Amino acid sequence: MSRWTFFSIARSLEDQGYKVYRFGWKTSTRPFSFNMLKLQSFVNSVSEKTVHLVVHSMGGILSMRTLPNIRKQGKLVMLGSPINGSQAAKAMSKKRWSHWMLKHAKEPLENGVVNPEVFRDSCMIAGTSNGIGIAKLVTKLPEPNDGTVALVETQADWINKHTTVNTNHFRMLFHKEVKQNIVEFLQKY
Repeated sequence: MSRWTFFSIARSLEDQGYKVYRFGWKTSTRPFSFNMLKLQSFVNSVSEKTVHLVVHSMGGILSMRTLPNIRKQGKLVMLGSPINGSQAAKAMSKKRWSHWMLKHAKEPLENGVVNPEVFRDSCMIAGTSNGIGIAKLVTKLPEPNDGTVALVETQADWINKHTTVNTNHFRMLFHKEVKQNIVEFLQKY
């Protein structure tokens, strides 16, 4: 994920007075453990005592697995994160034409968050448009889904707030209602 992917959400948060740092990482071309260390160093190096994490998709798995080593307090907002594992990734890994795309992302996407150690209030915003996404090319997802991640893949009892928005997996990065839900959770919850 390029750090520029969050441009719209970052601008929305800055408009609300938040100082925003954007984190980019290589989802499939770098080992997951490398990305965990990179996130840990990034968050722990900022001067603020409170650092909220707003993440998309696999970023929720990365954040949850890294949280035990993050020394900052704050909240976690996940957008369409397949914390229970991704049916699409499992299907992709079995197909000759698509398995190569996963590389280092295979294990975390297939397994999600196992035995979470939760250290902050968390919110999940999941898409329900049943729209176009990579999953449509490799499998049939349970409904509702966002075209890439099924709603059931985003649900867990350790999440403080779970909400849905009628959008697809990638459009949620620009969706007005998603941005409103992020700000509301950070300010009011």
